[in-house]
Amino acid sequence: MDGNAASNLMQAGADSVDIDDASIQAEKLEDFCSPEWQLRSRHFLVLSSAGKPIYTRYGNESQLSTLMSAVQAIISSFSDMSDPVRSMNVGPHTIVFFTSGPLYLLAVSDRNDPEELLRNELQLVHSQIVSILTSAQLTKIFEQRSNFDLRQLLGGTEGIIDQLVDRLDTDLSFALGSLDTLWMRYRLRERVGKTLLSHRPKSLLYAMVIADMKLVTLVRPRKHSLHPADLHLLFNMATSTTFVTGEHWTPVCFPKFNDQGFLHVYINYITPKVALILVSADRDSFFTMTQCRENVCRDLAIDDALQRLEDAAAQRALHPHELGVTGLLQLYYRHKTLIQHFGTRFADTVDDAQQRRIINTYKRLRLHMTKGTQKPLRIIYYKSDADT
Repeated sequence: MDGNAASNLMQAGADSVDIDDASIQAEKLEDFCSPEWQLRSRHFLVLSSAGKPIYTRYGNESQLSTLMSAVQAIISSFSDMSDPVRSMNVGPHTIVFFTSGPLYLLAVSDRNDPEELLRNELQLVHSQIVSILTSAQLTKIFEQRSNFDLRQLLGGTEGIIDQLVDRLDTDLSFALGSLDTLWMRYRLRERVGKTLLSHRPKSLLYAMVIADMKLVTLVRPRKHSLHPADLHLLFNMATSTTFVTGEHWTPVCFPKFNDQGFLHVYINYITPKVALILVSADRDSFFTMTQCRENVCRDLAIDDALQRLEDAAAQRALHPHELGVTGLLQLYYRHKTLIQHFGTRFADTVDDAQQRRIINTYKRLRLHMTKGTQKPLRIIYYKSDADT
């Protein structure tokens, strides 16, 4: 193992500051020896079991090949033991490993992120890759060629994974395990839902309307629902710049639904901020989905519902003072049965650093409510010097 590589691995994030680069290209030119790379607070790496680089959020995979080899050596050295390596704590840095079949994933954080949280996030990154290729295809590829460069198949999708990693840091939907909903009038939401139902073709399995990562409405078979994690991955893909313009018909694997095969997804932005997503098992139903979209848009345009939907998507989230609770800085409400949630924006007095601290506190409390207890906790009261 390269000692310098292992040292840099453990030092990732030291004395970290948030860097907001103007260019994504600049991020990809970073090397793990460069100060810019080491100042990043969080890193996510993916490599094959043979040590081939596959993905990194920051830097270029090829320039990180030495580091990837170090990671592969660390994991392999424990692979024959009954208790494989799961995490390391080095000073303020938490290093978490996750392996699944031929893929090795690694997260490094200096924000005191819980190990379980980072592992959950690594699983989501793995699932996003599976959503592009399927588990069956991944297994077949590496059985035939263990040193295969998976970047050949993932080319052009790095932005989708980058976007997911960034959202894992700031979007509570993933930690809550539920779908964020767009704040809008009930009658408009009902109008959109009924329109989707009335124009639903026989080959359609699921239909949904989203604005950014927020759900407007979802139509599904009565006894078949999609797991929130699958929908998070789908929404993340649909909101990437690749899909914002034009009509798109693409195979997508839903890992929680069936990680061995594809469903086929139609994506079109029916307004600048609102996307229609249609899911079918029939790979030849593109023109049927196109006709469905035309019918839905024509129907919603009759009473100006399409414009009202765009207006709702353009509005900012509720301000805490609109709820009438004195001293409230921010609120999230999660509906257990619907597996949906709603949140206000932060009060104007809360700066970016405070927002990050509060979001990280939410994540930790969510873990306490769902992990390590025989019965889920119903109430947690948390008080710090900064907030309650």
